[in-house]
Amino acid sequence: MAEDFKTVSGRVYKDATISRVEADGIVIRTKTGISKIYFVELPKDVQERFHYGSATPTGKAVTQRIDKAKSANPSAAFFNADSFADRFGQHVAKKLDERESILQGKHTPGSAELMVIREFNFHKAFLAGIAIIASVLFAIVWARFK
Repeated sequence: MAEDFKTVSGRVYKDATISRVEADGIVIRTKTGISKIYFVELPKDVQERFHYGSATPTGKAVTQRIDKAKSANPSAAFFNADSFADRFGQHVAKKLDERESILQGKHTPGSAELMVIREFNFHKAFLAGIAIIASVLFAIVWARFK
C-alpha cells in the first residue's frame, strides 16, 4: 500500500511503499527511487507505529509481514523487484564511484584497459611515423618538380 511520509524537516515522500523495516529506519520505494528514512527523521506517531525505541525488536517482524504480503502476490515474487532495484542501485553507485575516481586521477586500469591503451598508443605512434614519412616524401617530390 502506498502512502505519504513527511519528515520532521519537511521533506515529503509521495506514494511510498515500505520495502523493509530496519533497526534504525525504514527503507521505502517511490517512483524516483529507493530511500532510507531514519526513525529520528520521522514524527513520533510514525516512530511508534514501527515500534522504534521499544524493548522488543519488532522491525524483523514487520519486515516478515511485508515479505509475506509480497509472496501472496505471485507476480511480485516472480520478478522480485526489490532485490533487482537494490542490485541496480548498487551497480549504478559502483559505476559512479569508478567514474569519479577516473576524473580525480585515482583510477588504476585493469589488464584489459591496459591492453587497449597500449594498442591505441601503438596505432598513434604508427600513424605519426607514416605522417612523417609521407611529408618527407612529399617534400622530396615537390623539390624535384619545382
